[in-house]
Amino acid sequence: MSEKIISVLSFYKFIKLQSLEILKKEIWRFMSQRNIQGTIILSPEGVNINICGDRIKIEESKKFLLRRLKIHKVFFNEDKVSEVAFTKLKVKIKKEIIKLGFHLQQNQIIDHEHVDSSGWDKLMSSDTTIIDTRNKFEYLMGSFKNSINLDLYNFSDLENKINKLSLPAKSKDIGIFCTGGIRCEKASLVLRKLGYKKIYQLRGGIINYLRDKPNSTNWQGECFVFDDRITY
Repeated sequence: MSEKIISVLSFYKFIKLQSLEILKKEIWRFMSQRNIQGTIILSPEGVNINICGDRIKIEESKKFLLRRLKIHKVFFNEDKVSEVAFTKLKVKIKKEIIKLGFHLQQNQIIDHEHVDSSGWDKLMSSDTTIIDTRNKFEYLMGSFKNSINLDLYNFSDLENKINKLSLPAKSKDIGIFCTGGIRCEKASLVLRKLGYKKIYQLRGGIINYLRDKPNSTNWQGECFVFDDRITY
């Protein structure tokens, strides 16, 4: 008998969603029938998905979500794991998929801001200012070399913390990163609001970077992820 392959899948999409209660019930029914575990957050601004289960069932779930939500052009973070990373299934409705006090629309996302792992290394070898948009606990577990700690306890304090930094001229390059990319989407909008012109986001976040470059010397420490794993 072949060994069962377990997959962890995460992705997000900023897209206008309606009839959230109906959507919640449909997604719950589909996922629970396939023994999928994890957390799915629905809001009027979009969806944030972190799920785990049998590889074939995860693939079925991915196709269902893309079709049901009418989503296109999504970046997936997907990994094989040795054991189930979540203990139960939760489908939640919230005001925002990542809380910062405003809704982000897809047309506010600038695609060329996103850089892959190799592009990120190039930024790190230049005089680009690198900002960790995660909280203080995550930063202390591990971060990119010479990155700035915002000393965040709540993501909603992001703008206030950035305002207190002594950052270079607003025409200079700024690189931002988080675990999977979603926090950077809103952080980028905050930086643009504050007048910064050249902002670069790590596509797929730390998870994708460490998958691409597991032996990188630019990363120091461990990466906390929001399930039962710690990524090295």
